[in-house]
Amino acid sequence: LKPTIGYFITMNPGYAGRSELPDNLKALFRPVTMIVPDLLMICENMLMSEGFNSAKVLAKKMTVLYALSQGQLSKQYHYDFKLRALKSVLVMAGDLKRGSADLPEEVVLMRALRDMNMP
Repeated sequence: LKPTIGYFITMNPGYAGRSELPDNLKALFRPVTMIVPDLLMICENMLMSEGFNSAKVLAKKMTVLYALSQGQLSKQYHYDFKLRALKSVLVMAGDLKRGSADLPEEVVLMRALRDMNMP
């Protein structure tokens, strides 16, 4: 072993297709505690980086919408209101904003939400 090298593994056994790490392999790694990401801060920064001027207000609305959706909709596997889905909507909103700069930012974000969530 080299003291200048670190090995890290990420385990998310709750996701489909993933399993627990065997105990003999777990013993070789030290556990690290992770925290839930701050969706409001991430959303606000992503909106700012995509060119939205009212990023603070829109980020608050988006995170409240996703929190309410996650809490009130059924727990079926096809409903995903976590960071990955939020990021996809924000990236699409940035693409739409660059494509139609004349539209209000709220409308652009609503279109991105509609396009990402409609079957």
